[in-house]
Amino acid sequence: MSANKDYEFNEKIHSILLNPYLSKESFTNNINLIKKYNIKNISTSLNFLSYVKDNFPLSNIKIHTLISYPFADLPNNFVQELIDYAKDAGSEAIEYTPKFFTLSNNKDEEFARDIENISKLELPITLIFNKRQLSKEIFTKAINISLELGIENFQFGDGFGQYLGVNEIKEIMHLLGKNNFIKIVGGIKTIANVKDTLEAGADCIGTSYYHDIFQELRNQ
Repeated sequence: MSANKDYEFNEKIHSILLNPYLSKESFTNNINLIKKYNIKNISTSLNFLSYVKDNFPLSNIKIHTLISYPFADLPNNFVQELIDYAKDAGSEAIEYTPKFFTLSNNKDEEFARDIENISKLELPITLIFNKRQLSKEIFTKAINISLELGIENFQFGDGFGQYLGVNEIKEIMHLLGKNNFIKIVGGIKTIANVKDTLEAGADCIGTSYYHDIFQELRNQ
């Protein structure tokens, strides 16, 4: 496969750069690989945000920042302040884990209000769902509330757990419909995983194994 084919999936594969134990050398290596494969989207933490931005000062790469991830444990006023901080530091989008516990306590309005307040801020928001950690009732309720609030971007999988199967993705597609942007994360390590996920209806995938995947592409 020619090197040009490296870029076949450069908008479909989002790199994830979160590991808090990365050394400076490992971080730099990741940045160089992202540049090498011309990857267009990075999901990162507040910890790495300014460093990532410094490495792509004039690039058209889109930087997504994770807020309240993975535990959904930040008070609402802190969340808004952190999103403002992320915007000032160069983030162009937010990936957010909602407070699902409020739904278990029958506090649907509190769950909705949290999402509504964040969605009114300047940065576009993607909501993160771990389908396998939620009961069917809570999962469906959370999706329906999010759709009613006008949320269009969804991520399924939070990186903790196994790869979502094709049937699970199709189930999600059936619940959401076709007018939403769907990202799948977790356990995606091969080009076969990527292709199966996209063919099932997802718009993109997120992975920290992007180097392995692009190398596999090149060797085909």
